[in-house]
Amino acid sequence: MTGAPPALAALRQRLRAVAEVVLIDPPAPTADPAQDAATLLSALVNLARASSRADHAWLLHSAVSGHLPLSDDVEDLQRHLQLARDTTEAEIWLLGRAREAIAENGQMHLPVRVITDAVIVDVSYGAQYDKHTGIQRVTREVCARWKVSHDLTLTAWLPGGTALRSLVTREEARVLAWSGRGGSDLDDVTSPPEIEDDDGASLTVVIPWRCTVVLPEVAQGRTSQPLAALALHSGNAVVAIGYDAIPVVSADLRPTAEPNQFVGYLTVLKHSRRIACISSSAAAEFRGFADAARAQGIPGPDVTEILLAAEVPQEPAHDPDIAPRAPSLVCVGSHEPHKNHLAVLHAAELCWRDGLDFDLTFVGGPGWDSSEFDARLSALAESGRAVTKLGSVTEGELWSLYRRASFTVFPSLHEGFGLPVAESLACGTPAVTTRYGSTAEIAERGGCLLINPRDDHELAGAMHSLLTDADLYATLKEQAASSVGRTWDTYAAELWAFLVDDGADT
Repeated sequence: MTGAPPALAALRQRLRAVAEVVLIDPPAPTADPAQDAATLLSALVNLARASSRADHAWLLHSAVSGHLPLSDDVEDLQRHLQLARDTTEAEIWLLGRAREAIAENGQMHLPVRVITDAVIVDVSYGAQYDKHTGIQRVTREVCARWKVSHDLTLTAWLPGGTALRSLVTREEARVLAWSGRGGSDLDDVTSPPEIEDDDGASLTVVIPWRCTVVLPEVAQGRTSQPLAALALHSGNAVVAIGYDAIPVVSADLRPTAEPNQFVGYLTVLKHSRRIACISSSAAAEFRGFADAARAQGIPGPDVTEILLAAEVPQEPAHDPDIAPRAPSLVCVGSHEPHKNHLAVLHAAELCWRDGLDFDLTFVGGPGWDSSEFDARLSALAESGRAVTKLGSVTEGELWSLYRRASFTVFPSLHEGFGLPVAESLACGTPAVTTRYGSTAEIAERGGCLLINPRDDHELAGAMHSLLTDADLYATLKEQAASSVGRTWDTYAAELWAFLVDDGADT
């Protein structure tokens, strides 16, 4: 291969990697790179023509272009393979189509590794960002446990979202050994081939073959299209964690562009095998979607509920027991409309005007539309009200706030699980929360005062009661202290059994 143009050398390597796993008797390597690539291409095209299988066409297109194909690419290739008069005609068409993909997405010089009969986990966001709320926490807690007990390959998407790649050392550590770093800046990930591991090793493009591809995160941007093709055509089993369908069920509470983006993700799920939802409420949403898919003649995914964990680390011995100045109320979550934080501010002001003395602390970063919340909070603070916005905090700081709070307030309008409620109870702290959906499910274990989140006065009344009714508070405090949440070990094991072992132990 020495002296071969980089594009030819890369094509030869990709074709060889694919041929070794899909051909019964792959052609022996030759010294001439061009002749070697041509021989391999002919053998792979002949296989795809003879079989007429979509997975062979998908793999062939991936090998020639270096990018994962879209559904249209696979279907067009299948048709041309069937109509071509001979192998040469099919090869010419395929090379032309690959040239178009490369012109649009860039030349792929990274080496390809075809992984067979394995478990591949897409952890793109958790690997590249330090954000550690909701989905990222689930991804890290689950993958760290899976890695101990099972063989799996962690992957992320290349810039542009056209191919899966291996992780570099710092990314793998961010997923498997979360250090509690804060912030949400994208790490220094550049375009290939400059992405290198800390020890200088180059990345590889990962092509799954007869694998289980696990999606613990929600597909972002362009990745939905190649993922949908992978789920539909490649023969790999795509499985996912289902968090919520807020962008389509409560589209009025989300940014205008988000529903369209989420529909792309639903296209992936439509062709997936299994979805493990984090609550009964979320499962109801995704079962409705699966039923709609079946109405189109599509099998649709198998949907089940595997209730999310809410495990709290042991309280550190050095954590000082500081008595609060007054009752302390904590509200955890990003500041965006469906979290309903404006209602919390309004209810708090009603309580303050009734002469009640308490501190109100918000924990969480800005959401997509937090301007009205920020303005209202600033106005209350300037008027002397004891309200504070901490923004993002460390894990240790969050647990300390939960433990020291008199109670938490979480009146979300729509929630896939309501992790702050479960974490509050796990710390022995009562919660005021929504009386329907996933938060009502969590409240079944006790320790919660349930309200209609669309009724500001009902919310204010619940807060007023917990601040003034000692007997009610003591009852909820006792219930919260005895509440038993699920562990991450249990959740990770049940998730693997359903998603990977096809429900063997669930």
